[in-house]
Amino acid sequence: MDMSCARAQDGCFPENFTFKTKDPKKKLTISYPCVMLNVDVARNNTNEQYQTLTDPVNKTYATHSECSIEFEVDGPYKAMILPASKEEGILIKKRYAVFNDDGTLAELKGFEIKRRGELKLIKVFQAELFDKFLDGSTLEECYSAVAAVANRWLDLLDNQGKDIADSELLDYISESSTMSKSLSEYGEQKSCAVTTARRLADFLGDSMVKDKGLRCQYIVACEPRGTPVSERAVPVAIFETDAEIMKFYLRKWCKTSSDVGIRSIIDWSYYKQRLGSAIQKIVTIPAAMQKVANPVPRVVHPDWLHRKVREKEDKFRQRKLVDIFTLRSRNDATITNHDEADVKDLEDFQIKSSSINRHRPIVRCYDVNDKRPAKKTGQLNSAEQQTDSVHELSSQSQHNTSYVENIDRNVDYQGWLELKKRKWKDILDRRKKQRLSNSRTSHHITNASELLGGLTNHKGAQRRTGVGSYFTTHEVAPNTMPLADNTATSKFTLWPTPAMENFPGRHVNKTLPHGRPSYNLVEVIINEDKFRKESKKLAALLADPEVEGIYQSKVPLEFNAVIQIGCVCKVDKTAKKRNAQDGWTLSELHMKTTTECSYLEQSISFFYVYHSTSEGRAIYVIYMPALGTVSVVVVNPYQNKDITPSFLERQFREACQALSNEALPPRNNIVFKVDYVGHVKDAEKILQGTISELRDKHHGPTLAVIECPNAHLMKSGVSVLDDFPCVSIPSNARDSQYQVLGWQQAAAKIGMQRSAASSQWLNERISLSRYAHVPLGNFELDWLIFTADVFFSRALRDQQQVLWISDDGVPDLGGHREESTCFADEVQQPVLTYPGAYRKVSVELKIHHLAVNALLKSNQINEMEGGVLLGFDQDMNSSTTLYDDQSGFDEATSSASGLRVLKQLIQRCLADAVTSGNVFADAILQHLYRWLCSPQSKLHDPALHRILHKVMQKVFALLLAELRKLGATIIFANFSKVIIDTGKFELSAAKAYCDSLLKTLQNRELFEWLELEPLQFWHSLLFMDQYNYGGIPARPDDSSHNDLHHHSPTEEPKVDIVSSWNIAEYLPKKIQDHFVLIVSEFMFIPWDYAQKQAATREALRDGNSCTPSITVVAAENFESHMVEYIKGQIGTHFTDKLLGIVRDTVLHMKGINKSENVQQNSLGIQQPAGINHIGDPALEFIKHVCAVMALDQHVQHEVLVMRKNLLKYVRVREFAPEAEFHDPCPSFILPNVICSYCNDCRDLDLCRDSAVLAEDWRCAVPQCGQPYDREVMENALLQIVRQRERLYHLQDLVQGRRV
Repeated sequence: MDMSCARAQDGCFPENFTFKTKDPKKKLTISYPCVMLNVDVARNNTNEQYQTLTDPVNKTYATHSECSIEFEVDGPYKAMILPASKEEGILIKKRYAVFNDDGTLAELKGFEIKRRGELKLIKVFQAELFDKFLDGSTLEECYSAVAAVANRWLDLLDNQGKDIADSELLDYISESSTMSKSLSEYGEQKSCAVTTARRLADFLGDSMVKDKGLRCQYIVACEPRGTPVSERAVPVAIFETDAEIMKFYLRKWCKTSSDVGIRSIIDWSYYKQRLGSAIQKIVTIPAAMQKVANPVPRVVHPDWLHRKVREKEDKFRQRKLVDIFTLRSRNDATITNHDEADVKDLEDFQIKSSSINRHRPIVRCYDVNDKRPAKKTGQLNSAEQQTDSVHELSSQSQHNTSYVENIDRNVDYQGWLELKKRKWKDILDRRKKQRLSNSRTSHHITNASELLGGLTNHKGAQRRTGVGSYFTTHEVAPNTMPLADNTATSKFTLWPTPAMENFPGRHVNKTLPHGRPSYNLVEVIINEDKFRKESKKLAALLADPEVEGIYQSKVPLEFNAVIQIGCVCKVDKTAKKRNAQDGWTLSELHMKTTTECSYLEQSISFFYVYHSTSEGRAIYVIYMPALGTVSVVVVNPYQNKDITPSFLERQFREACQALSNEALPPRNNIVFKVDYVGHVKDAEKILQGTISELRDKHHGPTLAVIECPNAHLMKSGVSVLDDFPCVSIPSNARDSQYQVLGWQQAAAKIGMQRSAASSQWLNERISLSRYAHVPLGNFELDWLIFTADVFFSRALRDQQQVLWISDDGVPDLGGHREESTCFADEVQQPVLTYPGAYRKVSVELKIHHLAVNALLKSNQINEMEGGVLLGFDQDMNSSTTLYDDQSGFDEATSSASGLRVLKQLIQRCLADAVTSGNVFADAILQHLYRWLCSPQSKLHDPALHRILHKVMQKVFALLLAELRKLGATIIFANFSKVIIDTGKFELSAAKAYCDSLLKTLQNRELFEWLELEPLQFWHSLLFMDQYNYGGIPARPDDSSHNDLHHHSPTEEPKVDIVSSWNIAEYLPKKIQDHFVLIVSEFMFIPWDYAQKQAATREALRDGNSCTPSITVVAAENFESHMVEYIKGQIGTHFTDKLLGIVRDTVLHMKGINKSENVQQNSLGIQQPAGINHIGDPALEFIKHVCAVMALDQHVQHEVLVMRKNLLKYVRVREFAPEAEFHDPCPSFILPNVICSYCNDCRDLDLCRDSAVLAEDWRCAVPQCGQPYDREVMENALLQIVRQRERLYHLQDLVQGRRV
């Protein structure tokens, strides 16, 4: 019998002993533990009757002793690596790696590295992996080193082994298997080895596979798809044959006609799964079981592991009953007097002993005749009173019971009931007296934690004793009805606080905003009149120490009704018989979806009212499709009449045709009418009469669609509008900017265009109502923000979360402002700028859906960051989260529940936009970030905004890293766009590269919902920052076969040069022209030279029969020739030209300054704020031009030499402080400026934006042009100033060091 045994012992235990023999050269070393164990086993476990056959003929046996159990000592070891199983509840045996103290591998058992024929990829991976487990000083550092090895091998499979040779790749991914029998003996069996052998016989002959012992080496192909792995084995020997033979057999086996290269036929997913399985067993699953975040995020944990980790880390898991008790040794079986003193009687839990050494009360047994023994000395009076009251209550109840039993309930029911009532009343009185006696007794108790109701507002209460010590009671939050333990009656009594008696409600279990704890939350529903009357009392409750906060006190009534009942509702059965005039409460109306009940399926009658006004002039338009009339009222104080009905009819029909309106009205069906008045009041009277006429003639539901600058003012002037449901259309402020002459026809034309589009707009708004489940007339002017608020509010209510709706952009956190420092929305927008001269084709890419992609991939990003980005697991139930009043949550954790609900909402919108093509869901996705950062949103939460902004920054950084990995050079990047250098000289090659780049990014899972749109290609780009750049843009008609280099060398190509240099605004006007000219030549001359060289090469190429390939060396040579040409131009052309300009500037600048000042004073022209021409104009010109030309890194030395010579001319030293260039323009960016008409959102630089400097504060969308609301912008600026002031006052004071 052979057995093995393992036992761990301390490293300091004596192990080896060495004996010196008589022979000095010989020593005897024994292992003390082994000798002692072997002696013990030999004495107790030796088989004394072991039989050995000695004579086979006579069958005689010899008896002797036998013991085959022997011990050996292994170690001590430095580390032992144990793998884990991929399946739950299954352990892997006899597989480990052991390391000595010196870091050498002592023993390796069971791993694939020791198996012959195993996948070499796994074997090499494991060979590199095990040593890394010794790195690092913590578990995290250890697994980080191990993960680096795993990531490197995963990268090898992800990039399909492009960095290694084909032979090396085959060596890594091939497997081998030796066939124990001949191929014919396997019959119809299926395996990779059998398939490999048959395919070897296919092209090598049957003689090669007829014998057994054949070694089959194969790889797994991806074709034919859908077949088992055993049928996709390809012998490696096929890749060593002739190329044509290889292609023939590979196409035959793979059943494909496409490319059959090595990398194209390999089943990469199969090998990723094999490697991922090994990584899971050795790295990721053991890391998770040791509470380390997934070190290899690309290898996903199995589902059961997530559950296992949550169970191990759950702080609120139910404790076992045995955890409460502790084991007592046998020697302590006898309980001492001191132990007896610690054990309390069940009836004395509330009574505190005066001394710890006091004897415990003895429990007596009472006789039936109520004879009691004398009172024990040292027993408290309160305990006696409690015992008396309980006994009296018990005896009285027995007396009543016996008396009641004498009355038959069926004979004398009234008598029986009267006795019962007296009994119940007596019991109630007894209990009241008992509670009163208990409360009096509690005054003598010194421990505050044992007071009745003492849990309320006592943080850090002392440790409780008795039964209460077995339970942990959370601190009861103020504003609640705390649970007080009444030990006398063994019940938990609900004690209402006096503050809540005026506002009765019900307890609810909901999640509070920002993860605040919700122990006792009371929902109070009162009508609006009482709410207004009792508003002061509610405000006073916030000062009550027992009230933590009052939530949802700022929810508008109308908004609350919209999110509860939607646009289609059903009356409750209990209120169906009620008259409609009496009305219903919200609780009696149940929301129905538009799929269950249709909403405005039949066309509804409407009339359209349009109004615009400017400086006493105005125009009113009423379009009534039901009556077939268009009435126009012109308010004109000057009495000139430029509008006729025929003009209106023509404009109306042209507008209908432009809109492709299928329901184009017949020519004679619409009557046009024009009225002229001198005052607005007269026009309102005409409108009043016209709409009243419509009401009298047309019966049935009618809707009023109003488009005017002020709808409330319109309704107050035209009172008949109150009789109709009204829907408001946002008004474009540009409509009310009349020109001086011809304003009537221009305004009437716009009115006809708006009237023609009114029906189409109404149909779209009805479709939006059906999708959003919002009544048609309840949309606000910014329907995107309003719809998002409604969706988010409903989602939060479905998840039992309290809303933080407010009307001032500050979330309602129950009335507390302790988080006022977190209310700022000012975030640092990432802007990456890499100045330089980019002579190759560049492309500007617009980034779409960055916020949506960041939100949907937030969990993946959080896992990649090790869980530090979003705090706790986003999938964790918020009700199980522990809140610490002193430490609190960080911003990410407090917003986790809201972020989770928002993510689910966006996923539903994305499904609607992708599957059904819903335009409204797509619009919400496009404006997600604008909604989150807009203070006009009712659910605006700056903390949520900043969390999403953090995730967007991570996705943005990963996007730029991916672009660099794919060979692009970043020029400029922010959240809205990125400019990259493609590295291509030809436009066609750049476009092809751009298409390939975008397709590759779309295939990345992390950028699944990100969209990059090419906006502009540049042949050459000179870039300093987003407000200082110039370039040669590619024309839209440039194609792959019509590049500019096809021009002849003598032909001058026609190009456009863009010069947008904000720094030039700080130079005098005439010098600005010289600056733009020099910079434009600096871009054009090298580009023109490159085009001529390319045309020359193209001409030589066309003359030859063959087309030589352009190598990398040739491209580098061409680039070096280009650099040398630019250097020569700087030394000759630019230096001479700049010297001439500087000389003329020095001679004539005084006269130029004098003439400009006289001209500006005579015309009253004021320069833009902050623009001052300070210093010598010639010096400023030199500094500006040289700073721009120095952007080209290849010619910086030549530019510095030219700058030195130019500075000598104006007598300024090269390194003088005044010779250094500084950007003269400050920068201040106002983020998220929103157009009130088209909802466009952009960041506005108030100091450097050219339109703002020209005092043109308008929307940048060409089709819009709506002026920005300056009041909103001023409020945003004030908010930023207040926040910066607050942060300044709250900053830490740095103590200056005295010298």
